[in-house]
Amino acid sequence: MARRGESKTQKSISAPSIRHFHRKENVFTIKGRPGPHSNSTAVPLSFLLREVIGVADSIKECKKILSEGSVKVNGKARKKLEFPAGIFDLIEIVPLKKKYRLFLDRKGRLKAKEIDFKSKDFKVSKIVGKRAIRGGKVMLTTNEGFIIEQRKEKVNVDDSVKLSLPELKIEGTYRPEKGSTAFVVAGIHVGKTLKVEGVVPGDINKEKAVKLSEEGKEFETVLKNVFVVGKDKAEIEVLG
Repeated sequence: MARRGESKTQKSISAPSIRHFHRKENVFTIKGRPGPHSNSTAVPLSFLLREVIGVADSIKECKKILSEGSVKVNGKARKKLEFPAGIFDLIEIVPLKKKYRLFLDRKGRLKAKEIDFKSKDFKVSKIVGKRAIRGGKVMLTTNEGFIIEQRKEKVNVDDSVKLSLPELKIEGTYRPEKGSTAFVVAGIHVGKTLKVEGVVPGDINKEKAVKLSEEGKEFETVLKNVFVVGKDKAEIEVLG
């Protein structure tokens, strides 16, 4: 009989490269499920708690922590082991009074940077869709699936927005333009925070690209590999 549906298991050796762990210690690892991020750009919450942040030693401990509503992702309590957490998500461990922001290292693996627990909750998201609906409203879609109504702000696809959490109100807009600061999320320069020198228009045969500079040298990469994180300087710190 043919197999029905997707596999419910994930072998460690074939897990997405965004996960950083010892692949040969166990045959299987937890499999991600559909959510705000894809499996290739996120890790399940249980994996994050055990392998990235290190606040749990086993799946059993992860279940207990999550079932108590002790973990918030972008301002909302999440209780599923498989819930995906991805780049720039804000993770709060309530009982420990600790907050972390997720980012990618130079090898494209998801890491967590601890930030001030008392700091204001916000997230930087990339706009990946824009459409008009009935009533003359314009709705924006972000990289993690947030749907936001555009009001007086001037926002276009490929721009980034600073969102208050959990209200999801736009507090700032960052465009891929000369002088902006961008974080590279794919390619050989992944994990670097660099200055934008300009945008190269695309056409039917070529994707839109962006010029970036590093130590006085310029290079180009496709715009989808870049996440604008601030104007003169980065709105969020990902290294240090």
